[in-house]
Amino acid sequence: MRRAGKRRSNPLLAALFTAMLALACGTAQAAGSGARPPEVVRIWPAAAPGTESWTGAEAELDAELPDAGKVHIVTNVTVPTLRIFRPRPGRANGTAMLVVPGGAFRALAWDLEGTEVAQWMADRGITAFVLKYRVRPPGASGAPGAETLDAFMRRTGDARRIAAADARQALRLVRSRAAAYGIKADRVGMIGFSAGAMTLMDVVLGADPAARPDFVVSVYGAMAGDEAPAAGAPPLFIVAAQDDPQVPSQKSVEIYERWNRAGLPAELHLYEKGGHGFGMRARGLPADRWPAALGAWLLSRHLATAAGAAAR
Repeated sequence: MRRAGKRRSNPLLAALFTAMLALACGTAQAAGSGARPPEVVRIWPAAAPGTESWTGAEAELDAELPDAGKVHIVTNVTVPTLRIFRPRPGRANGTAMLVVPGGAFRALAWDLEGTEVAQWMADRGITAFVLKYRVRPPGASGAPGAETLDAFMRRTGDARRIAAADARQALRLVRSRAAAYGIKADRVGMIGFSAGAMTLMDVVLGADPAARPDFVVSVYGAMAGDEAPAAGAPPLFIVAAQDDPQVPSQKSVEIYERWNRAGLPAELHLYEKGGHGFGMRARGLPADRWPAALGAWLLSRHLATAAGAAAR
């Protein structure tokens, strides 16, 4: 029997809803202002399929979240892209990582679960690609409320399919340009957080093996339905906190159990305290230790270079 899951309230969505009111009043920050332009590529050759009618300017804003502090949020993404983080010269080891931030399929926690993670990867010789997938902000009728996780996943089915389509296209693009990016086409992984981890699971369970990553990292994620991973599904590293108020840690246990029953390699890390949306930021909680565990896992699979060491 499927567990209904605890009722969840989403502080990111609440902060986003408040910030969207500011956007409507013209007080939020427009995208593209300020610093030197990063290395960014579009993932679709033309308008992204299925959302050609989406309009409006992309928006960026800062929100204060209870567990994570100040977080830079991106929303109203109609043109999906990849932002590339390259290791320093001489450090690239041929591994690539697609980074998929969370944000309740309404926004993206861009720094907390995106650029900060990508920089961590680049410091370990991994060429990282932060996926800015399509999301739409909540309207006036989308004010945040409490709902079970299973209800949330049912309600966001269309948004999940759009996000998964962007993730698959991003994988194809990165592999097709492997030589240009200095990576190996059979060493392209994915790491996803919250909604990004749900997107990751949708991609991994897809029917086309060529559109799956070679290794995956699920951080406070969940799987929809009861589908088992196919033979040859990628090795999996899983992270969650027992006190997560939004995505019960049991959802991560269920993912691990499915991999284990299928005889597929998986490693599960559960921490007593960490909450939800901790990213890689240290907050003096047990979950602070997970990046070190991930680093050890990547090193054991020869996918990373030790921080501070040159790649061979």
